[in-house]
Amino acid sequence: MEKIEKHLKSSKEKDHAKPLDKPEQFLHQLSQIPNFHERVFCILFQSSFTECISSILRKLDIMQRVCKTLQSGEGVMNVLGLILAFGNFMNGGNRTRGQADGFNLDILPKIKDVKSVDAGKETCVYPLPEPQDLFQASQMKFEEFHKDMLRLRKDLRAVLRFKTVLRKPEVLEFNTQLRTKLNLIAVY
Repeated sequence: MEKIEKHLKSSKEKDHAKPLDKPEQFLHQLSQIPNFHERVFCILFQSSFTECISSILRKLDIMQRVCKTLQSGEGVMNVLGLILAFGNFMNGGNRTRGQADGFNLDILPKIKDVKSVDAGKETCVYPLPEPQDLFQASQMKFEEFHKDMLRLRKDLRAVLRFKTVLRKPEVLEFNTQLRTKLNLIAVY
């Protein structure tokens, strides 16, 4: 924009100055709209807010479900105890593992595949969180989650600042929509 402004100033001084191309003319006309930067910021924020908050809420929901299942599921400790006992028993006769005790957590999703000998019906009730939820919860990086929340808060504050500048009839609907979204995030 600065270059376009410089070009326009210098072209006024020169008689045979080259006119702006259509894209530059368009950008110059956009820059003439009052509070253009603030309006664009608010529009972009409004379009990305729902997706951003949905992503954050989805991550929180997965983490809460996994934690609740692991903390309060009575069957979790029983299943882990059975896995340990069966694993230790089966490893007892295995020379290559040398009487290894314990198990790795990566076998937990395989528990769902345990079948009986009668027509291949599943006999294992799966008290652990869904393997996909466990995987997603294990992949969450709290630093990134925190960074997303801080960025969202910073953008919200900027929109609130811009909102005072943009108190005109044409943006009242936007203000109403923004207030609704702010109330949604205020819960978190």
